[in-house]
Amino acid sequence: MTTAPANPTLGNDRASRHFRGTVSAQFYCGFAAFASSLGASEQALLSIAGLRKELLHDENTRVRLDRFVAMVRAAKEMTGQPGLPILFASHADFSEVSVAGLIANASPTMLDALLQLNRYGRLAIDVAFDGEASLAFRQGGDADWIIDNRRLDESQSELVEIAFTFLISGPKRFLPEPHIEHAQVKHDAPPYKDLYAEVWQCPVEFGASRNALRLPKWVATHPVGQEPSYAFGIFTAHADRILSKIESPPTLTARLQQLIILDLHTGEVSMQWATAKLGMSRQSIYRRLKLEGTTFETLLDALRHKLALDYLSTKNVTVAEVAFLLGYADPSPFARAFKRWTGASPRAFSSRS
Repeated sequence: MTTAPANPTLGNDRASRHFRGTVSAQFYCGFAAFASSLGASEQALLSIAGLRKELLHDENTRVRLDRFVAMVRAAKEMTGQPGLPILFASHADFSEVSVAGLIANASPTMLDALLQLNRYGRLAIDVAFDGEASLAFRQGGDADWIIDNRRLDESQSELVEIAFTFLISGPKRFLPEPHIEHAQVKHDAPPYKDLYAEVWQCPVEFGASRNALRLPKWVATHPVGQEPSYAFGIFTAHADRILSKIESPPTLTARLQQLIILDLHTGEVSMQWATAKLGMSRQSIYRRLKLEGTTFETLLDALRHKLALDYLSTKNVTVAEVAFLLGYADPSPFARAFKRWTGASPRAFSSRS
């Protein structure tokens, strides 16, 4: 069997040392749904991102940035829309794909909204940046600038297209006139450069030394307030809770649960598999899990139990299919394990659930 990709939600396993950044499952779902509406295969996009549907409803799930970009590029091919990132961000409301958008909409002014995006925007897309802010605000004599300080190179133009289109299209819903006078992007002009002019509605300088947007002076102080003022505190409190989980290192138990879910169907999940996935010795894994009050065998058994109940409750899969999904070679050992967990056979449970 083909082994599933390494867990996209981890930031400190061996594979993840070769990339920076993650994207929230909510943001991923927003893009995938839009691409699917234009003809892309949602299941294929899930596979490319290394995700299972079970993980998409968890607000803590993060997709590796490199896999998100790979998914975006595959979606462009499937839909025949090379400018898909621009189309997505021009049609979607950022508040629908991230709580950061709700916070920005509830901010008093445009400058306040930008400051909040600097703090909470990483909940949607988290990328390392230089300087004090990912989106720096620089005041000039007759104009101001938003400068994208994220560590993106020219090959990651899709991420610039998405961010800048949200910054340009979102405020159009409540600003009295266009608020971007000029755009600079590091990447070269693509074949669909006319789409930039159509959506961004400003001159675009390709091959520039930076990614930046120029705004007239009135924009910074223009009121936003698209949500009630009391909502601001509610949204930020919720966002702070999510942010604290991103900033805190995950427990080994949580990391293993996420890895197991991705590879369980291969039948290869074992302590030897775990040492290879985590880059840790058997003794280190044992000691860490003991401190967290569990063992590898207990964790695996409990996860199989939970997933078995979830699968059988849907009534869309057979007992044999559930056994395969849980990594059993045939239904018999699965049936014995299920009887130990619940006191009933899988078929009896499925028929009454």
